[in-house]
Amino acid sequence: MKIKAKYILIPLLIFGAAACESDFLDVNASPNASSEADPGLLFTNSIVDYSTNRTIDFGPTGMAIGQLFSGGGSLGAGVFTRPERYIISIFVNGNTWRSHYRNEHKNLKLATDIAEASDPVQNNAAAQCKIFRAMIFWSTTVLWGDIPFSEAVSVDFETPNELEFDQPNFDPQEQVLNGIVDLLDQAIAQIDESSPLAITNNDLIYTGDMERWRRFAKSLKFRTLMTMVDADPSKAAEIGALIAEGDMISSTEDNAEFPFFAVSGNRNPFWETLNAFAGAQNIFYFAGEAMVESMKSRSDPRLDHYFQPYPSGGDPNSEVMGVPPGGNASPSVHWVLSTAPVGTDGTTELVRPASSDVLFSYQEQLFLEAEAIARGFATGDADAKMREAITVSMQQYPIDQADVDAYLAGLPQATVPLIAEEAWVDLIIRPLEGWTHWRRTEINGVGYPDLELPDGAQTADLMRRFPLPPDEVAANTNAPTQRPLDEKLWFDL
Repeated sequence: MKIKAKYILIPLLIFGAAACESDFLDVNASPNASSEADPGLLFTNSIVDYSTNRTIDFGPTGMAIGQLFSGGGSLGAGVFTRPERYIISIFVNGNTWRSHYRNEHKNLKLATDIAEASDPVQNNAAAQCKIFRAMIFWSTTVLWGDIPFSEAVSVDFETPNELEFDQPNFDPQEQVLNGIVDLLDQAIAQIDESSPLAITNNDLIYTGDMERWRRFAKSLKFRTLMTMVDADPSKAAEIGALIAEGDMISSTEDNAEFPFFAVSGNRNPFWETLNAFAGAQNIFYFAGEAMVESMKSRSDPRLDHYFQPYPSGGDPNSEVMGVPPGGNASPSVHWVLSTAPVGTDGTTELVRPASSDVLFSYQEQLFLEAEAIARGFATGDADAKMREAITVSMQQYPIDQADVDAYLAGLPQATVPLIAEEAWVDLIIRPLEGWTHWRRTEINGVGYPDLELPDGAQTADLMRRFPLPPDEVAANTNAPTQRPLDEKLWFDL
């Protein structure tokens, strides 16, 4: 990862995706050379880049790997059959790596330096940047395992033309995850809710509301500890303390979401791809067999809101069917991820122009708490937490409360496997969290749901990690050798 000494202004738009309806992205000068040294411009660039990558570069590939949807074989023109078989494009792989390191971390590190060097010190702005960096580090390590952390960014505000680490070392994943927790603790301690010195207009997530940034940071810390606890059981005590303390994401108003809008240039890139290549119809992203069968086994009322019949040929009166991963054989009746607006064929806004990139949701918080309680890390009612999480998830769709109540009435008492599978179903459109959650919650080698090896898979077992980008391996002599894609990461026992 040879990072050039000159800061690079990251593109504000990829696949035509921008960040909001206003003209705040109409920046004529590089924010890296801003005469006013405004950390907000760098912050905006970083969060735009991160969510754009999540929704279109990594997004469809991650959903295929995690079997959250299917590529549909020959019916879907084979577009996503390759990632289902664990053949990962060097462009997806490299774009994600470069997005995280060469763009986001570098810009956020510079923004932090600017905030902390200003007079008076902009502690809240620095905290916002650190919290977002912690989330990006988590995103990177759950894909690749050992990554540059302590030597991730080697240039700073005071010496922008000097490089300390031209060939950064890769830290073990355990150290990275502990470092993420420490970074979040630093940010939480730095927050001063009485100070107005925060990133506000350029903060598209919470508009400078530091109370909600603090809750988000604590929830990210909670997620990180839950990622670690199987490999490091000592984290159970910290998890219990966090739950007892509270002050984490506590309502849908606290959801951390990057917004997209139904305006040209500002639309969700996932939907925009369909708009550009398929006339705004979904002919690429099919209902996956694992997801459909999991939902059908409990008569989940979200089934008809997640999926719609294949455009120009699907029968809305037929049974929802999922396509097995990796194969070219498809069921006779084809269903795809829903792109229809509310009120059309009973479907809702799963993939729409204004669909936000959800970074952390209230139901995710509840599912994690339910799991932690069920595993004995904290006291409380795991069953009540799970049911509240399911209710919140279903309330995103036009589902009658009577149907929600009937679904809950049919569920058994909460167990760790049931909580894990219900959380996985909720994460259908969040592939990074969905795939990581599935790997994290396996018990004795059995995942929830129990996924099958795709037809034509290039591995002997289910995929567990991303391959390192070839250009990173070639450029950095400290990069580790490539590991088999079915070799588990440290956290994945």
